[in-house]
Amino acid sequence: MKKIFFISLVLAIIATTSCKESLTEVPKDFYTPENSYTTKPQFESALANIYLSVRTGIYCTSTPLGERSVDLLGIDIDLADCGTNSAAGKLQLFNWSTMNADNYFVSKWWTQFYSWISQANAIIDRADQPSAVWASAADKNAIVGEAKFLRAFAYHFMANMWGGVPLVLHETKIPKFDYVRATQAEIFQQCKADLTEAVKYMPTIDQLKGGRAPREAAYHLLSEINISMKDYQGAIDAATAVINNGKNSLMTTKFGPWASFKFAGYTHRGPQLPWGDAYFCLFQDGNFNYKEGNKEAIWNISQDPNIKGGNNTDVDVSGGQFNMERWWGPIPWQSKDINGVTNFLNDTLMGRPIAFLLATAYTDSLIWKYKNDFNNDIRNSIYNVQRTFYYTNPASKFFGKAITKTNCDASTVNLWLQRSSPHFKKFVSAVHYHKFQDATSKEWHDNGRTYKDWYIMRLAETYLLRAEANMLKGDNASAANDINAVRNRASATPVTAGDVNMELILDERARELYGEEFRLNTLLRTGTLTDHLTKYNWYFKENNIAFTPSWKLFPIPRREIEANTGAILEQNPGF
Repeated sequence: MKKIFFISLVLAIIATTSCKESLTEVPKDFYTPENSYTTKPQFESALANIYLSVRTGIYCTSTPLGERSVDLLGIDIDLADCGTNSAAGKLQLFNWSTMNADNYFVSKWWTQFYSWISQANAIIDRADQPSAVWASAADKNAIVGEAKFLRAFAYHFMANMWGGVPLVLHETKIPKFDYVRATQAEIFQQCKADLTEAVKYMPTIDQLKGGRAPREAAYHLLSEINISMKDYQGAIDAATAVINNGKNSLMTTKFGPWASFKFAGYTHRGPQLPWGDAYFCLFQDGNFNYKEGNKEAIWNISQDPNIKGGNNTDVDVSGGQFNMERWWGPIPWQSKDINGVTNFLNDTLMGRPIAFLLATAYTDSLIWKYKNDFNNDIRNSIYNVQRTFYYTNPASKFFGKAITKTNCDASTVNLWLQRSSPHFKKFVSAVHYHKFQDATSKEWHDNGRTYKDWYIMRLAETYLLRAEANMLKGDNASAANDINAVRNRASATPVTAGDVNMELILDERARELYGEEFRLNTLLRTGTLTDHLTKYNWYFKENNIAFTPSWKLFPIPRREIEANTGAILEQNPGF
């Protein structure tokens, strides 16, 4: 009897154990949160997804309000007005005069930045899990350092746009409803701590392909963070670590395959002649990356229309979703001559803009008149800014001649701003991929899609950050030297120590970094947003509207405040 009981007990234990084991799922042929962060390639894949989110969020997506995902770059502020291809002329993108906690762009960026932070936190936390297998401490530190750089990149926007925000430093695994705001100073301090780690371990620029941030990007961002924290010597030191690294330098001559580029000119008539300068070459396809010979490049988004996922028709039947060439520029190819003959699209150096973003008076003329350099500064040369447009339809009696108000029809005159606003050629591919054919001209083009890479950071901005830090430290002579490093490349008149002030630096940033720098972030960081809006934004100028002086930050999205039921998420003043 005892023997039978013993056997029954053993069988019961085996059965119970087997039952438990059969109910414990161990996935081996698909990824789960538990097995997705175990090897270096898996962590690199997670980093790549953040880079994809940065590329998509800032540059390569459409929004419910239209194709306007590049709103951080100076749209509807001081660099570019939002236009329409109609007599109405202009519109407000941010709705500055009625800014509130339900504003779409406020909610969009809050969600976007926290998405990057969440992904970075998962990498940082899981790198220390027992399941993570590292060949060396150096491999682990490099991955974690890069994730901390990306977290700081997101938080630095948030600190400038909202001031204090909830500081989330670990992966969120369960619902949480009791967030409270850290101070802006605490956010900057965390950014500095993250970047201090990043600059120790991230690979240097000569070790990476394009699209991935190198150690130099962390130093560049650390310089900006230190300025925000009033650690001006720290900002100078961080910028100097990039400027004097022996790897990066400003590109002062034509380079890459575009050094020998030839073009018949904007009339599209006559022989092909040498075209471009050093600044022109910075923005040509195949010239954006350090590995391609561009020593000025620090960090840029990476695109490749010839592979799936490279931002081509695999994401949109109309082409890739980086629509810079389509958004930013006038639409002279729709002009008509006095006989009603329609001008038409030409491929080279025109693109397919639709007059959504038009240069303001500030970027059209004011910044270029400084030191009487309108005709000297190569950034304003015919290679880089087109101000005269030509009839390119051979059927027109004016073929090859400039479009003027006296030789075009009434509809073109009525839309003169949209037809003749300056066109910054950095937004255009000099030679297109020929994905689409224009129905009228039969010219092949890219439907306004931009398939070349685009800068997130380059060395010219590092110089201007160091100039700002030197000025704020009280060393205007050194600030002038840094500004002149950029101006000398542009063949612009050098500045003196007595010329240096914040407005000069902001103007120089506009001249050099038009459509590249995160202008909204810059103006918020320097406390000059309201001033530049009232001076240069068309809506405020034409309606004589001024901001309340205390308005310096964005409102916290209302939905975030209402969902945070376990604590008070305080709103910014005025909202």
